[in-house]
Amino acid sequence: MEGQYINKLRIASVHLPNFSGNTLSSVLSVASSIAQTAAGGVFELQVNPEQFGRTFTINHKCTPAIGSPLNKDIQFSNVAPETLDIKFTIDGTGLVPFQQPAIDLVTQAFANAGSDAQVAFVSTKLAQLELVAYGIIGEKHRPPFIVINWGKLVFLGVLQSMNQTHTLFHPTGLPLRVEVNLKFLEYKMPSVALAALSLLSPDLTRKRQVKSSDNILTLCEEVYEKPDYYIEVAKANNLTNFRRIEAGKELLFPPIVK
Repeated sequence: MEGQYINKLRIASVHLPNFSGNTLSSVLSVASSIAQTAAGGVFELQVNPEQFGRTFTINHKCTPAIGSPLNKDIQFSNVAPETLDIKFTIDGTGLVPFQQPAIDLVTQAFANAGSDAQVAFVSTKLAQLELVAYGIIGEKHRPPFIVINWGKLVFLGVLQSMNQTHTLFHPTGLPLRVEVNLKFLEYKMPSVALAALSLLSPDLTRKRQVKSSDNILTLCEEVYEKPDYYIEVAKANNLTNFRRIEAGKELLFPPIVK
């Protein structure tokens, strides 16, 4: 459909508040921060990546047996933060049309500019990316926290590295195509506050009207593709007995960070 918005991977800088535990104020503080950030601190990819990589690591302590190359004992140490690798291309040759409407303010500005101005698109997008993901927060003297959101991926972390490979240039020397490789390190936060990150997800709250053949497990399977979130759904709908739900009742299925 012409003019329909296509969901693109977004990278947003979020200035997180200090947490005082799993409290409602923590959720509201995170939600407020995200709402303020979304006004201009969002970098939206021009073209979605063909793939991204997630690395999960469990550390163990290995005690070798004396005089033997074999391990005597393997003990669990800790679960390391997840890492997320994203590779994408920024293209200013005109082969990739500007998407409208665009949440990304830079993309929207260049979509409305003339062709002569578009030669600076890649340089401007790179500057925007560096500001969003790499810029130092003045009062905290540290880079910002980052939220990466695409479909059901909602990742909170910090930038570990940014690699830019310039592959095509305009006669003026401005880059026309750049390949970007970003690596992020996961940041853990209180679970109740983490739910506020769902405000960035396109997977918005949905409603289902209960039929006589339905139960909360089958409905969760339908909405979330797994039944595991029935307790969260029961809490969201103030259900005291979720085994028996009256037919015709309308249930809310909120976004859930997976």
